[in-house]
Amino acid sequence: MPSIINSLESLISSIFGAITAVFTSILAVFQSIFNAFIGVISTAFSALGTTISGLAHTFEGLIKFLLSNIVVIGVVVGAIFLYGVYNQRNGGAVKAKKTA
Repeated sequence: MPSIINSLESLISSIFGAITAVFTSILAVFQSIFNAFIGVISTAFSALGTTISGLAHTFEGLIKFLLSNIVVIGVVVGAIFLYGVYNQRNGGAVKAKKTA
């Protein structure tokens, strides 16, 4: 008799162990799906942050370039302005010569 009782205890223990393993596996699947979803969101935020950082560095470089060449830019803008004033006072744009 003790061997039948031991066998039944072993069977019941195996059944509960199998049920526990199934629930653990199901929980692991849901946990891996959740981790994958969080990973995708984290990657998206990381990419967005990197993009914003890159744009900030680009504008920083552009502003530094413009400020370091402010005299050259001022001369070019002034020349264009003076050329426009000159054209207005002297009759407009250059025209092609009429041929007979």
